[in-house]
Amino acid sequence: MKKSSPVSQLIRQIEGKPFVSDVFHKNTNNIMLRVADNPNSWPESWKKIHFKTYPRLSQVQCQVTDLDEFDLLLRNRRSIRRFTGVPISSREFSHLLYSCCGLIKTNSNYDDTRRPYPSAGGRYPLEVYPIIINVCDLKRGLYHYNVRDNVLELLVEEDLSSWVSANFGKQDWILQSAALFIITGVLDRNRIKYGDRGYRFSLIEAGHLGQNICLFAEKHKLGSCALGGYIDSEVDKLLDIQNTKEVTLYAIVVGSV
Repeated sequence: MKKSSPVSQLIRQIEGKPFVSDVFHKNTNNIMLRVADNPNSWPESWKKIHFKTYPRLSQVQCQVTDLDEFDLLLRNRRSIRRFTGVPISSREFSHLLYSCCGLIKTNSNYDDTRRPYPSAGGRYPLEVYPIIINVCDLKRGLYHYNVRDNVLELLVEEDLSSWVSANFGKQDWILQSAALFIITGVLDRNRIKYGDRGYRFSLIEAGHLGQNICLFAEKHKLGSCALGGYIDSEVDKLLDIQNTKEVTLYAIVVGSV
């Protein structure tokens, strides 16, 4: 069977035939959440960790030399669910955004840009929306990080604590953090080149960006926790992307510990 090209897939979508990735994304949305943070309540199938090995084949022991600062940074990263509620400075928050998400190379036409994480074909489909909870000199609410100009755009000026609690499974430890970063993908930026496989690349890229944020937090003695449990439709509604080709992919919380 001949595979359809990304361009032909776009034509099919324009004609009213949806991308497979659109169907997959919709079918994997959370409609409701059942949060079980207490390991004592987990079924045995959640606790068992599996490893793949080849016991009959010859083995070579990997050598571990002296660990440097970056090695330790990688090994010390943890998911933190206890924050102090102490605000972080707006300077530190800006540093995080620029270091993890900002432009590191561009030209006058913005048609050759680079950011501090890998992106398939340099398409960069991701957008970052911080919800400010405890950051000095920043109003509480929802912002969009304008990567091109390195500025925060205030979308909703409001204390969103109740909204976060309701739509992130009543995990109220989040409300003691500094900020909740929502990462979305504008899927057609990738699909115009890669078709449905572009959705896979968007997920991979969100992981790269998320790890940047987690490692920055560890380096600067902050806590972080990646989150996948949220009500997709409510997040999309807050961001005002529910009727677009932009979808919510990931969320990460950062705060003082």
